[in-house]
Amino acid sequence: MENETISRQFSPDEKGTLLEYVLDSVWTVADELNVVFKNEPDFSVIESISPFGARVVNIQKGENSLSAIFSAFKSSRAEHCLLVNERVPLLKPNVVLALFDAAQGFDLSIPKWKNGKVEPLLAVYRVKALLRLVSSLKTTFKDDVDLEMRSLADQLFDVNFVSVEDNLKELDPELDSFMEVKDENSLALARSKASIRGSKLKKSD
Repeated sequence: MENETISRQFSPDEKGTLLEYVLDSVWTVADELNVVFKNEPDFSVIESISPFGARVVNIQKGENSLSAIFSAFKSSRAEHCLLVNERVPLLKPNVVLALFDAAQGFDLSIPKWKNGKVEPLLAVYRVKALLRLVSSLKTTFKDDVDLEMRSLADQLFDVNFVSVEDNLKELDPELDSFMEVKDENSLALARSKASIRGSKLKKSD
């Protein structure tokens, strides 16, 4: 996870940030949470994510985002780790669980669209396999996490491609889990979807 829009409030009427919404979806499925920050987080941010039992990982001076992610993976006790950024506040726990299930026996389970696009920043990696691959490379990583992780995913051997349209859409009909907040328009749309979903839940109660 990277800190790019951490300060953005997801809902105008609530205190939750984008990151907190993502953690809320992941923490019921994952055994441990490591949150990578590009900059030293404010105490208020640390306080807000402490209920999730998240471990804070700060990118050191001169270190790029990928190096920090690998440091977090290296310190993990889990066999498989989910890599996700904080810009997908509508991520659904059942999608996360499906990716973990699909990773069993594989080095990577990664969503794949029918047009061939894959989602390296919403995927489950076998920790040892990824670290072994990284240690064998002689290239220097640039700070384009999406591009670099896509390149690494292409080099892993035992990969389970999980069809977004054929498999994950059954769990998330509107595919909101893949809706990334990149600007004010997408933030407004995500807020609207969350508001509608919240209203439906209240009516069902």
